[in-house]
Amino acid sequence: MSRAKLFINHFSVYALSKYVYDQEFHSGVNIIRGENGTGKSTIMDLICYVLGAEITDWTQEQLKCDYVIAELSINEHIVTLKRNITATGQERVLFFDGDIARARSSDEGWTKFPMRRNQDTHSFSQHLFELLNLPRHQTDDSKNLTMHQMLRLMYVDQLSATNKLLKEEVRYDNVTTRRAIGEYLLGIDTLEAYNLRQDLIESNKTFEKLNAELNAIYRMFGHDETLINLKSLNSEISKVNSDIAELEKKRIEVKSTAMEQVSEDVAKRVKSLVKEISALASTLSTLKASRDTVSAELRETSAFIQSLEYRKNSLAQSQVTYSNLGAISFKYCPSCLEKLEASEVNSCCLCQSPKNDSDKDFAYSQLFNELNFQIKESQKLMESFQGDIALIESKIPLINQTMSHSKAELNTIYVSNDDKDAILQNLSTEIGFCQSQVLTLEDKKEQVSKVELLQAKKAKAQEQIIKIQERLERVSILQENRYVSVYGSIESKAKGLLMLDGGYETAFEEPEDVTFDFAKDKMFVNGRSKFSASSMVVMKNSIRFSIFAHASDDTYARFPNLILMDNVEDKGMREERSQNFQRNMVDVCGTIQNDFQLIYTTSMIAEELEGTTMCVGPFYSKGSHTLEF
Repeated sequence: MSRAKLFINHFSVYALSKYVYDQEFHSGVNIIRGENGTGKSTIMDLICYVLGAEITDWTQEQLKCDYVIAELSINEHIVTLKRNITATGQERVLFFDGDIARARSSDEGWTKFPMRRNQDTHSFSQHLFELLNLPRHQTDDSKNLTMHQMLRLMYVDQLSATNKLLKEEVRYDNVTTRRAIGEYLLGIDTLEAYNLRQDLIESNKTFEKLNAELNAIYRMFGHDETLINLKSLNSEISKVNSDIAELEKKRIEVKSTAMEQVSEDVAKRVKSLVKEISALASTLSTLKASRDTVSAELRETSAFIQSLEYRKNSLAQSQVTYSNLGAISFKYCPSCLEKLEASEVNSCCLCQSPKNDSDKDFAYSQLFNELNFQIKESQKLMESFQGDIALIESKIPLINQTMSHSKAELNTIYVSNDDKDAILQNLSTEIGFCQSQVLTLEDKKEQVSKVELLQAKKAKAQEQIIKIQERLERVSILQENRYVSVYGSIESKAKGLLMLDGGYETAFEEPEDVTFDFAKDKMFVNGRSKFSASSMVVMKNSIRFSIFAHASDDTYARFPNLILMDNVEDKGMREERSQNFQRNMVDVCGTIQNDFQLIYTTSMIAEELEGTTMCVGPFYSKGSHTLEF
């Protein structure tokens, strides 16, 4: 079943201090009938107005009215709308949460909704869409669809041209809007796919942000992800504290050791430090050399990619040039300048090899594939080189720090007054260095704790991306199938109505194709869009009513199961033809499973329909008017 239902329960027009039209409506078929010129269209236009249409071409009778008021059932929720009639036709709408009887007797409880949205207030359309539980939709030019635009498909008026599928609109009409109206109400638009793509963009942003934050922490830890956990960090802190305790113990021992023994230990330490500094300098030199080598390869690879991109662009230009101009023809050899013999058709004028355009296209394709392959492989190499450089640079600071510390210790020994003093100073320096390491490691604890949280969020973001991508793929397939299914159903219903027209139009007797196009605002039967004036009315009414009849039982359609059809026998249609169409329309309504409301006007009601519960109000005879001023 359609998810949105909008029905009119009661409609009144107020003028000259009284209700000049006051009528109840019901679900199902509602027929307003009367002679031509009695104001049936006036009522239909005013019903359309209270539902949100913007009307500027008022009749004199309509301009005499003060306001219109209507009780609506919106998804079985009762509300009352009231709207003053003004020349601009853009008057705001007043909402009352309750039936029309309470609304008429209450000055409080009304909420005003403008026709245009602003920062502080919902527009009338926004509020009505929310009550109907319909998603908001923006056209490709970022304009929101409104109730005024929805009514272009829900109201078959008398003034629009019979060759136009939708109600005519001067100010807001364009291809994008027309297509959006039709596809939105039939639920065949890409709104869900659009929303999913927006969600995918946001999820990818979240993932990239988390990934960047994690990489920053990984860089701080030297890219060794296995060490980035609290257990490893606590173990490292424990080891450094143990080293500090050993150094403290050694300092006490040095103080009580004889000078001769100390001198022997200092000599060994000097030898050890020299060896250590030499090894560190060698390692540092090797790392820097490796970094320079990899950096050079990175620059060369980057330049190679640029050259490949240039060749790719040149190849594309060559393909375009060849497709437009064809091969170059030479009369003289460009090498020896001798006149060339005439070549056979489709063969090269130089080497006489046969030419084949399909082979050339294949050759272009092969070259493009080869260049794309080389670009991708080179990009992978660049990523690998960048990772290697980052790893090397993460090792250099620690080596520099260790080497500086060793050099400082060696220098302290050289400048000290005696060996014992030198050892004690070095021990103090080493203890201070270890203590600074503990502080640094403690600072890293916060980052490590954050890593686990970020990794969990990253995994969740990745999972969300996969879910959206899978959903998007399913929606795309469903949308493609649904488009064919919906149009097929509507065209089948319209074809059935045309075949029951009674033989007034030969093309309608056994139509092969009945098609319609929202973007072009056109309808076709067997490829024709023009028939006699009365046949055009039958074609338009058949297709518009079939759209409504299909949507009423379509679970995914957004058409609110309400259609307004003014004067179904327009353009000089004969009485028996109009009555036949009315009977066929009522018969189709009997097959609709869901709740619906059809309100139509006629001056030629079928005899068996007159006096039934489908009739609304009296039959307006010549000289009377729907608005009783």
